[in-house]
Amino acid sequence: MKNRHPIRMCIACRSRYPQNTLIRLKQVAKEIIAFDGTGRSFYLCRECLENPRKVEGLSKRFRQDKEKFVVFLRALATETNPCD
Repeated sequence: MKNRHPIRMCIACRSRYPQNTLIRLKQVAKEIIAFDGTGRSFYLCRECLENPRKVEGLSKRFRQDKEKFVVFLRALATETNPCD
């Protein structure tokens, strides 16, 4: 039987979680967007999403406006299964 939810790594904390519990994102040009099924992507766990220091670090890492990035991540977190 094939594993339905493979294990993936959070880009911020490097912990491993089932894919269906993570938020999947990608970078297009200078913007971070929800993964749309094409290109390379990365995952973010909900623990890091709720950690202000991690979010600030990611916003600097990807050169994003911190306030807009926080709003964007919170909107994604409210979706039921963003990786399905």
